[in-house]
Amino acid sequence: MELSQALYTTRAMRRVKPDPIPDEILAKLLDAAVRAPSGGNTQSWRFLLVSDPAKRIALQKLYREGLTDLNATKYKAVMDLIKDGDPSDPEVIQAKKTNASAEWLADNLHLVPTLLFAWGKPNGESSIYPALWSLQLAATAEGIGTSLTTLLFKNHTQQVLELLGAPEPGVWVPMAMITLGYPTGRWGVAQRQPPHEVTFQDTWGNPVPWRVEKPLWQ
Repeated sequence: MELSQALYTTRAMRRVKPDPIPDEILAKLLDAAVRAPSGGNTQSWRFLLVSDPAKRIALQKLYREGLTDLNATKYKAVMDLIKDGDPSDPEVIQAKKTNASAEWLADNLHLVPTLLFAWGKPNGESSIYPALWSLQLAATAEGIGTSLTTLLFKNHTQQVLELLGAPEPGVWVPMAMITLGYPTGRWGVAQRQPPHEVTFQDTWGNPVPWRVEKPLWQ
């Protein structure tokens, strides 16, 4: 797969098939992950793959609780927009699509064939994110959809760690979970706010001298 294609099409693919991912493919994804940049070459990461059905069922229940709580608090304004907004408004349409995708994952996390949990160290945890992004790009090249979430570590950290047999936060800190599966939908370029609208030049608020009216890769 050409690099630009992977960069432009690797978005959250939450709806996936239950088909298992072969071990040799998972090995390729993790091998790509550990080649990522690492601060001080400390390689401050640990990964745990979960495919056990019973554990996925238990994790799904916690994930469902977590999203329900977020919808009632942090995402309440979005939920109100979906409920009361103009159905023809592009913002409402996009909010409905994103919410439907998130709800599918909350209801079907136990059907996702592989869940990957990632840990970093307290003073070097940021190195985990280049590794996870490399893994997600590698997954795209293998036709595997991914989505990164920290939801399970919002209010259910202790329960999740006990379920996974993982240590208390200390030497290692839980950072994120990535879902992996063969997607039910099609790959495509995600709709985003143009880069010239979110980028400044030299001074905060000073616009850049260029514009990107549409994605530069199609």
